[in-house]
Amino acid sequence: MALIPPERPADEAEDRAADLAAARRRKAVRYGVPLGIAGLAAATIGLVPALAQDEGPSKDDVTAEELIAKALASEVESVDGTVKVSTDLGLPSIPFGGGGGEGADLSRLLAGDTKLHVAADGPEKQRVTLTGSDGDRTVVRNGKDLWTFGGGSDEVSHSTLPKDAGKKDAKEHGLGLPKDLKDATPQELAERLLKAADGTTDVDVAGTAQVAGQDAYELRLTPKQDESTVRDVTIAVDADNGVPLRVALTADDGKAVLDAGFTKVDFNKPDADLFAPPAGADVTEKDPGEGFGEGHGGDFGKGFGGFGGFGGDWAGGDWAGGGKAGGLEDVKVHGEGWGSIAEISLPGGTLSEDGVGAALDFFTDKTDAGRVFESRLVNVLITDDKVYVGAVTPEALEAAAG
Repeated sequence: MALIPPERPADEAEDRAADLAAARRRKAVRYGVPLGIAGLAAATIGLVPALAQDEGPSKDDVTAEELIAKALASEVESVDGTVKVSTDLGLPSIPFGGGGGEGADLSRLLAGDTKLHVAADGPEKQRVTLTGSDGDRTVVRNGKDLWTFGGGSDEVSHSTLPKDAGKKDAKEHGLGLPKDLKDATPQELAERLLKAADGTTDVDVAGTAQVAGQDAYELRLTPKQDESTVRDVTIAVDADNGVPLRVALTADDGKAVLDAGFTKVDFNKPDADLFAPPAGADVTEKDPGEGFGEGHGGDFGKGFGGFGGFGGDWAGGDWAGGGKAGGLEDVKVHGEGWGSIAEISLPGGTLSEDGVGAALDFFTDKTDAGRVFESRLVNVLITDDKVYVGAVTPEALEAAAG
């Protein structure tokens, strides 16, 4: 006779069913956790290429030679952006005029911050606006037409440029900005410095950076001559299109002398209205030889050209190549590259104590060799009949004077 197991109470049956379900869950978890980790690992591995791509360029991606070629060969002709220029030459306080206005604006080019709005659309359409204490000053080129306006005046000056002026200047000066404003942008400064880099310069890729939201490689130029007052120049080159975005020149004291770079930049075609004078303006015809325009910041623009020119003239550019700079005809050059020194002859006795020499006491210090004007970048030695000038130490100037 078969034994019939006693019937379990209902609550005991429910408890056993719950125990079995819990065991199944523990088993599922025991096997499921490794599977979950494996899935997570697979997903992470799949993300690695994307994450690496988001990190931006690496300095090992390009050589210095390739980066120079990329910058000089850049074919970008359209740009619309804001440039900040900071300068600190370590000059004494020089009065350029009253408490404000154009004189104060010019002084900021030599020591202070200046903001520009620059736009270009090909070699014959450019616009530069300089922000001043008495309002903005603007120069616009559109083909053969050159307009200047602003600076607290309602007058618009118009000049007609020679045929093919835009194409000629574009070949010689990058985007072809008006001559008085050459070297006012990172592109212009960088082009002159890169073309000046020769056997007197060590060049390397220093790293990467973000400039105005753009990925960039940092190219570093380091003078080889000990007498140079320049420690190095760093040029940030857009990783995609090769446009120089920022130029920073550091003196041998480790502080920046010049820092010019985009704070905002767009490489799309600018609005066509930017390359026209203000609507309904009263236009006055000017001779193109008058430059930026009388009453509209002529000296302001020339200050940029003259200041920026040191990159080419004193760092292996025009003078080192045997040419003349600044319209001076009687110039002799000592040394080469970053160590170049210009010797300028003057009529005998012009700067003697009996001449105007006494007026230089405010700017210069007397030495056995003559009078020395010092800044953090450019130094000048003045004798009775000659001036020696260069981005070199005062000792190097005295050696050149013999």
